[in-house]
Amino acid sequence: MEIIVCGLFGVYDPQDLDKSRARKARDILQHRGPDQSGEWIHDGLYMGQRRLSIIDLSDAGRQPMVTEDKNVAITVNGEIYNFKALRTELEKAGYTFFSQSDSEVALYGYQHWGLEGLAKRIEGMYIVIIFDAEKQKLFAIRDRVGIKPLYYFHDGHRFAWASELKALTSWLGKEEPSVDESAIFDFLTYRFIPAPKSLYRGIYKLPAASLMRFSLTESTISVQPYWSLSVEERDESHTDLRKELVSLLEQNVEDQLISDVPLGFLLSGGIDSSIVTYMGAKEASQPLTFYVDFTGSGRTEAPYAKEVATLTNSHHRSFTFLNIEMENLAEKMANWFDEPFGDTSCVPTYLISEFARRHVTVVLSGDGGDELFGGYPWYADYKLIHDLQNSKVFSNLPMFPIPSWLPHKRLIELLQIKDPIAMYARLRKSLPEKKLILWSKKLGIPGDYDALWAYRAHFNQKLSPRKAAQVMDFHTYLPDDILTKVDRVSMAVGLECRPPLLSTKIVEFAFGLPEEFIYKNNLLKGGLKYSLEGLLPGSILYRKKQGFSVPDFGWKSNLRSQYGSIQEALLQQTLGYE
Repeated sequence: MEIIVCGLFGVYDPQDLDKSRARKARDILQHRGPDQSGEWIHDGLYMGQRRLSIIDLSDAGRQPMVTEDKNVAITVNGEIYNFKALRTELEKAGYTFFSQSDSEVALYGYQHWGLEGLAKRIEGMYIVIIFDAEKQKLFAIRDRVGIKPLYYFHDGHRFAWASELKALTSWLGKEEPSVDESAIFDFLTYRFIPAPKSLYRGIYKLPAASLMRFSLTESTISVQPYWSLSVEERDESHTDLRKELVSLLEQNVEDQLISDVPLGFLLSGGIDSSIVTYMGAKEASQPLTFYVDFTGSGRTEAPYAKEVATLTNSHHRSFTFLNIEMENLAEKMANWFDEPFGDTSCVPTYLISEFARRHVTVVLSGDGGDELFGGYPWYADYKLIHDLQNSKVFSNLPMFPIPSWLPHKRLIELLQIKDPIAMYARLRKSLPEKKLILWSKKLGIPGDYDALWAYRAHFNQKLSPRKAAQVMDFHTYLPDDILTKVDRVSMAVGLECRPPLLSTKIVEFAFGLPEEFIYKNNLLKGGLKYSLEGLLPGSILYRKKQGFSVPDFGWKSNLRSQYGSIQEALLQQTLGYE
């Protein structure tokens, strides 16, 4: 079997396809695929790929892959976890395979089931690009959660796509499009730029769980979802929910252990990474676990990580950073992310990825657990503020300037915000309203522009505050912050990071859980903790959440004192906005 993760670049230019320019853009993504490159060219169409091999290190699955009649070509970034079952189904239908590749399964799967049929069947972390010569159309499929990225450009006659923004701006060269000021304003609101926007006008992100169709003959694009998140609650006993959840965790972690190269686990000692490590260790003999720490942090998780490593009989590797050269690292980060990104946890995520890459090529992580099982403290805060706003004491709280000396100033500020979406955005540390107004004038943002459009698109007022917040985060914060962060820094060092908690079955199960189970005993992740009792020790399950952060070392406080906020510092340092 051959599975690869890689970088994709392609372009359709019917008037003047510049192959060397296309190859240069493809090779900008060499860090995502250092092992090999591939390309396929057909009548103004260039499909290119950089390859990082994970399973079956031969050339059998080299991409782009093309059918014998040259009618269909395909490139795949990532992995299709259920390709073996789909391959068996296709073999029964008469298809003959010439490789052990999941890409070949996707190729014949498209021919057999069609685009939507393929999209609904495949499970994993992937971008699939398909060219159909007979239909004269290009198609793209992005995985349901948004683990793998895709950017695209269209100017009316040319169409281009890439795994990272830098490949498109490299290909455009002097034609680089102008900065979209509304995207910058969105960044100040969310601390990331939500899909489908990017930093530039004319370049877009394909949203998670989306199909894109591009017609070569008409030069038109359409994007539609092929999957939607259901929040219909399950009517089962807590005992049954517990059994089913544990079974799903066991199966989906096991499904992602396949690799012909060294594999390990990122282990912080928190619940999510601990249960992934625990379930994986049952199948992997003497797994490798990785942990990084920082002097001066004042809150180490090393004892918890060590406890889980001992429990799972892992070869535990840890490293303590004495200091971090932030100037050099900040320059690298700007190159990796290509657009403003305000999550400072990208620093420790990079450091643990770089440390793990010295020993392995694939790691499993616990990403997604907080969104699925209610782990973020702001979910409890959102409910508290909502309940207070609807109480007799605070329901008619007037708007008034809040003096800086007033106790509980932030709580009173949040209580004054009546729009539940605006209140959530402020709770999630968007800039204060006064600063946003100043920045809107600097950027020339129209007065009627609604920067909360991404939250509004996914806000369900029928849900309780906590579940509504989980759904908003699943569609925005998870793909455009958490998964973007992990993809960029892990790919920067040639490391594949798999998040088994984000398999479709676990996602659908988690969002169908009743709120009283999710927050059982009125605890964040209460249902998950209850389900894992007897598997993980109470010292892991019931300790206070810490989060993955890096100590100040002076750089964060310097940025805040000089610029007011990290968001503003990033804009002023990288884009020159003052």
